[in-house]
Amino acid sequence: MAIQADRILLVSPASPFDPQSGAQQRTALLHQALQRLGEVDTVLIEPGAGPSRLEPAKPGVLAHGVWHQRPLGIGKFKPDRHLQQALLSAGVDLGQYRLIVSRYLNPICKLTIPRGTRTVVDLDDWGYHYAPGAMAMAARLKSTYAAQLAKRQLKRFDAFFFVSPRDQACHLDLPSVLLPNIPFNPPAAPFPQTDNPTLLFVGSLWYPPNREGIDRFLAHSWPAIKAAQPQAHLLLVGAAPPALRQAWEQHPDVSAPGFVDNLDEAYRNAAFTIAPIHSGGGTNIKILESLAYGRACVTTPHCADAFSIGLGNAGLAIALDDALFAEHCIAWMTHPNHHHSAAGKGLTRLRSHYTRALFDERVAQLCALPARTC
Repeated sequence: MAIQADRILLVSPASPFDPQSGAQQRTALLHQALQRLGEVDTVLIEPGAGPSRLEPAKPGVLAHGVWHQRPLGIGKFKPDRHLQQALLSAGVDLGQYRLIVSRYLNPICKLTIPRGTRTVVDLDDWGYHYAPGAMAMAARLKSTYAAQLAKRQLKRFDAFFFVSPRDQACHLDLPSVLLPNIPFNPPAAPFPQTDNPTLLFVGSLWYPPNREGIDRFLAHSWPAIKAAQPQAHLLLVGAAPPALRQAWEQHPDVSAPGFVDNLDEAYRNAAFTIAPIHSGGGTNIKILESLAYGRACVTTPHCADAFSIGLGNAGLAIALDDALFAEHCIAWMTHPNHHHSAAGKGLTRLRSHYTRALFDERVAQLCALPARTC
C-alpha cells in the first residue's frame, strides 16, 4: 500500500479531545499542531488488566487499545502482536502513515513500526526526580532497572521532543527539539492585581509529587505563614480523594474544594500562587498558567530549573528550603508590590518564550515531512 505523505498517526494513553489535566492539554496541543501538517488519526493505547483488546472508541478517536499489563513490568516495552492484530482488524493499518507520533515512550513501543515510517516520541515526564528520604531512596532503587530499560528503547525511534532543558541535556546524542509546555487556554489579559490574602495552588492533587509537596508545605511552612500573617488563606484546587481533602482542611484557613470547571475565580481572588513541588518529572505547567493569569509564584529549585532558559526566574520566588518558602510568602504578603512587579516580569517572559506559535513551530521543525511516493 502506498504511504500517504500527509497522513499522521498520534498514539497516546489519553484522548486529546477532553483536555482537563496538564497531560491531556499537552496531548491536545500536540494534536492541533500536527493537524497543521496533515491529516491526523488518533489511537489511544494504554495498559490494563486482562488480555490485550480494543475498547469502544469515543468520538474523534480511531481506536482505543488496551495492552495486557504483566506483573513486575515484564514485557512493558515489547510490541504486542495481539493488540496490533486487533487494531488492524479495526482498520488501523500502520502502513498508511508517513509519520507516527507518540505521547510518551510506552504506547509506541507496543507497535511494530513498518520500515520507512518516521517516528517521533514525546518524552514528557522523562527525567523523574525523587525527593530526599528513605521512601524516595527505595523508589529510586526500584525504578533504576526500569529507567535503564526505557533508555534502551530510544534507538528504535527517529526523533524526540523533550519538555525541559534538563531532560534534553541528558541525551544530546539524540535528534530532538525542546518542546516546552505552554498554558493551554490562557485568559486574553492578566487579571488585575489583588491584595487578597489568599495563596493558591492548582494541580492534580492525587499526583504523588503534588500531594507530597502540599503535605510538606502544610507541615513545615504554613504554620510560620499563619503566625506572621493570621489573615492568610490557602486554596488548594485540583482533583483529590475526599479523605485527603478533608485532612488538609483540618489545617487552619485551608480550603480544598477539589476539581473546579472554571479557574478564573480562583486566580482572580489569589494574591499569588505556590508550587511547593520537590520531585517528579516534566515541568509544572501551573507555574506558566499562573503567570498567564497575572499571578507570581513561590516555588522550589526543582520546579524553577525546568524554566531556567525561558523565564530566567522572572515571576518566581525560589525557596531553597521550607523556612525560606514561608519567608518568601510572608514577604510578598507584607509587601504586595513585590509580587505585583514579579508577576509583570514573568508575564513578559511568558509571552516571549511560551506561546502557541512557538509550540507549533517546534512540532513542525521535527515532524514536517517532504512529500514522496513509495
